[in-house]
Amino acid sequence: MARKRLRAVLFGPQGSGKGTQGRMLADHFGVPLIGSGELFRAEIQEKTALGKLVKSYVSRGALVPDELVNAVVQKQLKTIAVDRGFLLDGYPRNVDQAESLDGVVKINLALQIKIGDAESLRRLLGRRQCTGCKTIFHVQDHPPAVANVCDACGQPLVLRDDDREEVIRTRLEAYHFMTEPLTSYYRQQGVLLAVKGEQPIASLYEELVRKMTKLGFVPAKKSV
Repeated sequence: MARKRLRAVLFGPQGSGKGTQGRMLADHFGVPLIGSGELFRAEIQEKTALGKLVKSYVSRGALVPDELVNAVVQKQLKTIAVDRGFLLDGYPRNVDQAESLDGVVKINLALQIKIGDAESLRRLLGRRQCTGCKTIFHVQDHPPAVANVCDACGQPLVLRDDDREEVIRTRLEAYHFMTEPLTSYYRQQGVLLAVKGEQPIASLYEELVRKMTKLGFVPAKKSV
């Protein structure tokens, strides 16, 4: 099988662990990880024309239009050598965005991490963040030594506003309505790799690496 560079998108519901897996996979395969949220923040901080438009929507809690999202991401793609590979996290979020991306670069892998709504709620409702150093804990999976106190700096742990049940359920509804149709879209293109995310981080990572390597994707050469 011919070896190929990774040009991938990564999607899954809130709490699926796609951010963690994305960082590890990008490192393993030696490609840049491009997160849409980070791109938005960079445009806003740099006060670019696109950034000012993005801020006008974000500041009032409005959904950023597809055309603007596409422009921000595609601007970043033009700054990298796409033939050397990349991994997109958080984009595309719907089929219209996926079709726009196809007009810029051809994706050769769409990674979907699947978990049920009940598991998503369990993971996010149990998550706690340090008010000081921002370290993340989980009341069941990764509890602190002392309840509600950070092991690293001793500051209080809190439930983030975006980890409250009503917010999570709203975001899950949006995922099922807008993003989940990407499953059929990329399956029809023959590039979908869907895996079950309700397993330990290390096990999920090993499964992804094994399956992606079997598909012919080239790991990065590690320096000794």
